[in-house]
Amino acid sequence: MSKWKQGRIDIDPTAAAYDPSRIDMLARHCERLLDAGTIQAAGFLMSRGGKIFAHQTAGRRTREADSEPFRPEHIKNVASVSKVFTATAIMRLAEEGKLWLEQPVKTIIPEFDTPLHSAIHIRHLLTHTSGLAADGGYYLEPYPIEGWEETRGADWLKKSVLAGPLQGEVGKQWNYCSKGFGVLGEIVSRVSGMHFNDYVEKNVLAPIGMERSFLEVPKKHWTEVLLSAEWDPLALEHAGDRAGMPNGGGGVYSTLYDLFRFGQCYLNGGTLDGARLLGKKAIAEMTSNQLDGIPAFHWGKKFRSFRHGLGWDLFCDGAFVGPKTYLHEGWGWSSLFIDPEEDFVYASMAATPTEWSADVMVNPRCIAFAGLL
Repeated sequence: MSKWKQGRIDIDPTAAAYDPSRIDMLARHCERLLDAGTIQAAGFLMSRGGKIFAHQTAGRRTREADSEPFRPEHIKNVASVSKVFTATAIMRLAEEGKLWLEQPVKTIIPEFDTPLHSAIHIRHLLTHTSGLAADGGYYLEPYPIEGWEETRGADWLKKSVLAGPLQGEVGKQWNYCSKGFGVLGEIVSRVSGMHFNDYVEKNVLAPIGMERSFLEVPKKHWTEVLLSAEWDPLALEHAGDRAGMPNGGGGVYSTLYDLFRFGQCYLNGGTLDGARLLGKKAIAEMTSNQLDGIPAFHWGKKFRSFRHGLGWDLFCDGAFVGPKTYLHEGWGWSSLFIDPEEDFVYASMAATPTEWSADVMVNPRCIAFAGLL
């Protein structure tokens, strides 16, 4: 059996109107995956009413057999969960009157002033409806083109983002596009006059006390980062490379506790512990459906009309979460679910292989949400 490490707890689950047997069930589910070698590490945090009632981790911090345990304070790259931090940065700049969501990208990045790209607005990037190429593998193609090496260097826009035809008409189709969030990162840099990494750390993470969250993890914390994939050490080392596309789609490193703080800030209408991250109107806009009759393929499933917020996902595959729940998940695996009707935050992490697994990525959240009383 795997030994669980306990993090911060504020209240007993029964005081949060939560079935404590579900926490045990979730732990046993993760233990089975750990013991089978399906995953290297696992962790979860749940809160209600801003009070944490479950917070624990298990497994190994690194790939080595003699690795130290994965602890609640350890840091992990949260991959695509980063997109909601990028969207938050954009909305802060919008609230300051420095940009607007219908603003053509070409007015900020002149390279977009082409017959193909001039119709793309900031809102299109936030909702994955820009027409820019989807992530490699999105259409389940057997030999996907990733092109991430082309996002490095000064010519990343022309070599990677703007190269080739659009994958769909602007504003007419939902295609999951991480590079679009790289463009949003570039917009943050150009509008704020501060590199995207610095802006997010100083204006999104720091104000609400996300003290162990970074885009560039300081070297003194490198021995506290969860390393699972072969490329994780290299990604950690190159996170500070600034001669290329800002990693607005996947660059944030965080902890379960910091993800909770971010989620609770949204539940509170944009404030936490006296600090204001966004106004309540911006929060409402970001977490409501922005699409009307927009089709999507979504990794094998066809939708005539998809739902998506600004940065936030409103679609949850295979799990019975509340109808007003907003969320984001990240490859490798991380997730943040926020249910405003239940005043509930669920954050999870798992160090997984590159293959998608419902046992790792769907079943745990089914167990977690089933405990709400």
